[in-house]
Amino acid sequence: MIPDASPRLVGGVVVLMLIIFRWFATPRRRLPPGPWSLPIIGSIHHMSFLKGPEYTFWQWREQFGDVVYFKLFQTPAIVLNSLAVARNLLDKRSANYSDRPRMVLMSEMIGYENCVPMMRYGERFRRQRKWIHDAMGVRSKLAGYQPIMRRGANVLLQDLLDSPEVFADHLHKYVAGSIQEITYGRRLISMEDELVVFAERANTSTNDRGHPGSLLVDFFPMLKYIPTWMPGAGFKRRAMRARDDLVMWQNIAVDRVKEDMALGTGSPCVTSALLDAYSRKENRTAEKLEDIRGTGVSIYGGEQTHTTLLSFFLVMTRTPRVLRAAQDEVDHVVGRDRLPTFSDRDSLPYLNALLEEMLRWRPGLSLALPHSIINDDNYRGYDIPGGCMVLPNIWGMSRDTEFWPEPEEFRPERHLVGLKEKSAHGELPSGFVFGFGRRVCPGQAFADRALWLAVSNIIAAFDILPPLNEAGEEVVPPANFKPGLTRRVPFKCRVIPRSEKLAEMVMQSMQSDS
Repeated sequence: MIPDASPRLVGGVVVLMLIIFRWFATPRRRLPPGPWSLPIIGSIHHMSFLKGPEYTFWQWREQFGDVVYFKLFQTPAIVLNSLAVARNLLDKRSANYSDRPRMVLMSEMIGYENCVPMMRYGERFRRQRKWIHDAMGVRSKLAGYQPIMRRGANVLLQDLLDSPEVFADHLHKYVAGSIQEITYGRRLISMEDELVVFAERANTSTNDRGHPGSLLVDFFPMLKYIPTWMPGAGFKRRAMRARDDLVMWQNIAVDRVKEDMALGTGSPCVTSALLDAYSRKENRTAEKLEDIRGTGVSIYGGEQTHTTLLSFFLVMTRTPRVLRAAQDEVDHVVGRDRLPTFSDRDSLPYLNALLEEMLRWRPGLSLALPHSIINDDNYRGYDIPGGCMVLPNIWGMSRDTEFWPEPEEFRPERHLVGLKEKSAHGELPSGFVFGFGRRVCPGQAFADRALWLAVSNIIAAFDILPPLNEAGEEVVPPANFKPGLTRRVPFKCRVIPRSEKLAEMVMQSMQSDS
């Protein structure tokens, strides 16, 4: 028995010595502090998904600081829990921090690989992002969109007047209508439009799947190959349906624009301009045509504006003093004989502060889409490995009591000084809720204007009140937001014209547009 066991024993000793040698020969990294990990699952067991991972990450700040290292299964990750560290890494070192991790479900299975938000960093990303910025971020372009946005706001007010109980649908139509006309050149008549139906189904599927880059198949890519009939393959079946919707959305949109261009109908739009430039260039490629399809999805697909407007209605039912203060300012500056326009914005500091507080109180994205480090880095003496996932905790940054005392309270006044002197309370929320570095939302300027126009006009024309119970008593809805890529909460409210004169003004504004 001993001779037979000796070779196995020697082999075991050799393997052990090799492991020990490798342990001592491999340079030890000094990683940022963070929770301990288990084999296979990493630090997942420390996280609570009932509220959302951003809550867990913010609790880690007290224990580990504002840069926390952990493992999502076997993927190294850091969460950034302060605005300062996000600026230092994602902005100042953006060349190294602008990649995306592999997003198997969203990019490879559903098909968002040709869209800027999910795209890996490189030439294709820079090209498409420039297209979007040139279309949605240039002052002259934004000025040219004012008639479309004004008409959209008038339709919104009329819809709220006609059927206030479905205010959420009207807000959705306002956002979708303006962006569809700018992106694809056609006015939105109904939310039953074929293009809108496919787009909304694809968007809803994206939001319901959870945070991109943090889904199980993203960490175990082999799961995408399991048969659809297997137990637990529901994610794959849903992804296939979402992919079909996304393909239909892109094809219908581009085919419509091509048809309008051939017939000379439709309005000039982002997609027609890109198609025209594409047709006149000799170096046309399939990739660039796919980029045009993806650009439309990247512009149209954002849910944050709609989500923020829903939060506005919720917070107005919960803080009537804020609504009254904003109405008093609008009445004083604009009067009651017309509706606010962009030319009034600089004269409405409280309304601007209200918009900033909306963005802070409930950011459109609680966690920015994950960045990925291209090369190894060192920060504060800590080693951050290349390929590490980077999660900016925007919700946590908006709860930093150093800048925002009693953060769950809705107080526009906290930004009144900040609007004039940003250093008084750190940065304004609009400076960080749209992302960081080379991944900042290229449509931020348009979203800001769309939000401001809707909010200012609604405040001028309507009261937003809590719903009534059977006894006729007001019931203030709770702010119980559900976890998701964009956080929402179902609620009811009453939307009532402030006066007969203002109701008549709303109807007249629609007649002037028709």
